[in-house]
Amino acid sequence: MPPPPDGGDTVDWDALRADTGRELPADYRDFVATYGMGTISDSMGVRTPPFEGYPYEDHLLFRAERPPEGGVLTWASNEAGDDFLWRCAGEPEQWKVIFRPRNRRQEHVYDMGMAEFLLRLLEGEIRPPLGAELAMPATFESWRQEQRLLDEGDDLEGF
Repeated sequence: MPPPPDGGDTVDWDALRADTGRELPADYRDFVATYGMGTISDSMGVRTPPFEGYPYEDHLLFRAERPPEGGVLTWASNEAGDDFLWRCAGEPEQWKVIFRPRNRRQEHVYDMGMAEFLLRLLEGEIRPPLGAELAMPATFESWRQEQRLLDEGDDLEGF
């Protein structure tokens, strides 16, 4: 999945750690630096902490328990209302990925980090019961592209 041409987002991880008392997983920080906030295959929106120029009120830590010790933290959602979370138990590199379908009846726990989960999901190695399928080959669209379209007055029916 090629990263966006204008790169990822620059988050002040030290300030975030000072504010929340927690680190976030290294693979997630790398993802944010490379891709930033945006949408995978026009379906799965990846959240980030706020950064300089952050365009929205809602973000990764909006209304989240701080720190989310032992709780969960949502890092992505799809258009069907399915959520992708971390179980925040132990050190950040030990956090497991949880897939929670929209109906909230059954959670699926994956003993892996966010980056491995995404890779295996996009390669078809794992198949949680998604309410919205991801188009293949996978693409990533940065929030900046969406903002440019809004600024140009384009119709954003799919957003």
